[in-house]
Amino acid sequence: MVPNYSRTGGRIVLAWLLLSPLTVVAGQPVAGGNDATLAGNWRGAATAADGATTAVVLALADVDGTWTGTVSGFEPGRDAPLTRVEVTDGGLLAETEVATRLGLLLVRFDLTLAEEGDQLTGTRQVIAGAQRIASDVELRRRRRRGVPQPQVEQRIGYFAGTWTFDYTGGEYPPLSLGTRSGRITFAQRGDSPWVDGVVTGEVYGEAYEEQTSIGFEADSQMLVVQEQLSNGVELLSVGDWRSPIGIDFLTRPVEADGRMYQLRRLLSVTSDRAFRVTEEFSVDGGPFRRLGNANYQRVD
Repeated sequence: MVPNYSRTGGRIVLAWLLLSPLTVVAGQPVAGGNDATLAGNWRGAATAADGATTAVVLALADVDGTWTGTVSGFEPGRDAPLTRVEVTDGGLLAETEVATRLGLLLVRFDLTLAEEGDQLTGTRQVIAGAQRIASDVELRRRRRRGVPQPQVEQRIGYFAGTWTFDYTGGEYPPLSLGTRSGRITFAQRGDSPWVDGVVTGEVYGEAYEEQTSIGFEADSQMLVVQEQLSNGVELLSVGDWRSPIGIDFLTRPVEADGRMYQLRRLLSVTSDRAFRVTEEFSVDGGPFRRLGNANYQRVD
């Protein structure tokens, strides 16, 4: 089964980071300093010593006691999932890892929350081995304006129920089994903002089964997706549902056979009873390429 990150340790990310008592890796319970005022979307810029600026959007979500989020500023139009969030009374430490052709870059934000609660200031460090590039960061809590009216209500209940699907795409271990079909049934976890689902299907005439859990944080409109694939691979994704017509997901990199694989998905919401998923993949930080697409239809 997929581990419940609101109750148990994060087996996906434990190999990446050593935990201190106040540290929360994205997808783990907060051990202290659970400051709900940090949840939401923070926008601003990182300014380097030479005056160059980079736009930054930091989205933080507290889903059922689980801190997670994304940060922009690396690839136009794409966000990177946070791999670590350490919340304190006065601010937070947030980290992400970005795969490039030269290897993994560690990006660390050390930010302080203003007394008014509407501004985060501090530093961003981009770390590659012994090299560190520092920038000053100033972010303010802002919401996007001019977003069209949603086709469906953005809530965890949208996923609850049974969906059939047909997936057309390549067989690409460890991310994809190839063309397949089946159904997934999601049940809400009590009154929590989580649903747990079981996938049953066929690939090349053989049955397979997978597990998926989704958590939704309404204030920031962020999703956490935890998957246990039939080949044993575990995927952790962060999704952005701020646009009511689609959800942009990015998984944490997966290591297999000495290479790093990353998957991103665009879930296009078409109605109360249907959505479409487009998948792309990257190897060792290279460009993303099309992997496949699926159509989902609600049947109950």
